[in-house]
Amino acid sequence: MASILLRARRYLLVGLAALGSVSTAHAEPGIRILNSLSTADLAFNALTTNSRALESLNRLPLTTDVFAREPTLKNQLEDPAARSVMHYLMGCALGPQDVIEWKSRAGELHVFTGEANLCPEWATGAPTSQCLGYVTACLLARNNAYGTVVEISMRGEDPNEPLRFNPSGDPKAWSPLFLPCDKGGTGVRPECGWVGEGVGACTPGLVVTVGTGGPFPDTCTGTIGTSSGRRVLRVCEDPWGCTARTALAMSDQDRCGGTAPAATFKCPESGQYSLMSAAYDRAALPGTWMRPAVTSGRFPSAAFGAFTFREGAFFGNMFDPKGLNVEVTLNQDTFQPMLSKPGFSGFPYTDVHACFGKDWVAGDVHLEARICANAVVGRDEAHGCLARTVGPCESGSRSSLAPRCRVNDGPQVQGDGDFEGCTDGDGRSQPAPITTFLNSACDALPGGDRQSCGVKCDYSVNPPICKKGCEPRSSSECVALLCQKMPSLCGKK
Repeated sequence: MASILLRARRYLLVGLAALGSVSTAHAEPGIRILNSLSTADLAFNALTTNSRALESLNRLPLTTDVFAREPTLKNQLEDPAARSVMHYLMGCALGPQDVIEWKSRAGELHVFTGEANLCPEWATGAPTSQCLGYVTACLLARNNAYGTVVEISMRGEDPNEPLRFNPSGDPKAWSPLFLPCDKGGTGVRPECGWVGEGVGACTPGLVVTVGTGGPFPDTCTGTIGTSSGRRVLRVCEDPWGCTARTALAMSDQDRCGGTAPAATFKCPESGQYSLMSAAYDRAALPGTWMRPAVTSGRFPSAAFGAFTFREGAFFGNMFDPKGLNVEVTLNQDTFQPMLSKPGFSGFPYTDVHACFGKDWVAGDVHLEARICANAVVGRDEAHGCLARTVGPCESGSRSSLAPRCRVNDGPQVQGDGDFEGCTDGDGRSQPAPITTFLNSACDALPGGDRQSCGVKCDYSVNPPICKKGCEPRSSSECVALLCQKMPSLCGKK
């Protein structure tokens, strides 16, 4: 019993450490962690893209002594890309109590610290295959092709260790607000299928109208905001959303007979509020979006305070020495990295896979942009994709491919929305998937695609005052971004 309590306390400390290190408005359970690992580094580095180094990682623990003495590992971190990957590998595999110190040939000390503790056995011995699967998925989840720092929520379920992904042990740890509506539904009442659009700032006590493409409610003239397709709107006092019972306002239409929702409410004493939107018909294919605008204050003023967008899942094993299609070696005199196949373009790792959540309009395009990048290794140029995109994780997407995961929300933790029972493109079972959630779908896009530039309007007056400018896209707009760039993807001409 003592060992079980100690292990539970260890996992709980990991979860609290992850929660304390980020600034999201509402503390959620589970593993919250930063996504900023360079795609190019993870694709081409002398540690995980080197067969001899992988052979050692498969049979040895992650310790300072191993990296100081093992011939196949002690020099690999001379490669800057390998050091970057090592930082995230430790962060995925071990806990905050685990540290590796490594000194370069030049005498520089590098310290690598654990964080998420997904593979605690690696601290003292060889990792299991399931353990390597979780670390692989974690590294893929933390990869970022755009050089930006994005906070993500990683979710999964290990039947042998319930606390691995849910340190709090709460069997109902998440709200179903941001999961698909399994039974469908329409309008503002269903407590599912919502996405967070953002947080707004206002003057306490002042009346604010939020519009999404309809007219000013008092005069039924002009237009506030924009939208495409039919969605519904919910205004919440808390930055992490709300249920219908606690909403400040809800709307599925405007007061003038149109279907673009508008809502009027009194600004809370806190001077902030959040907006949520959902498709009017929860069973509809993705592609509807809104860009809310307000008559007073500022929107958005901050990111939504909860993880509301299910990006997809990653699974496989990038640590198989026989699963490399290319290698990065080190020049034994200069220790500069070299590519075994100059000009390589393709998948460095054979057994790494990704599926996308159904809400993307063109999930495969978005996902490939996230996990593929150009790189320079020594003097050679290369292009690598970290995972094979195998289609949608779930049913209900615009993709013609069959869903890759059988379970939409694993039974161990209700409401966490993790995908289980996933298979790769060859139909092989992948037992250690990790599902990623974002605050906003815009987090998964490059900087230029997070904003819309053209006409920016001040809606505090009617008619509004407009001028050239740029403003952030809403989360639902980013989901349907490819509709605007390539209308044929959304069935539009």
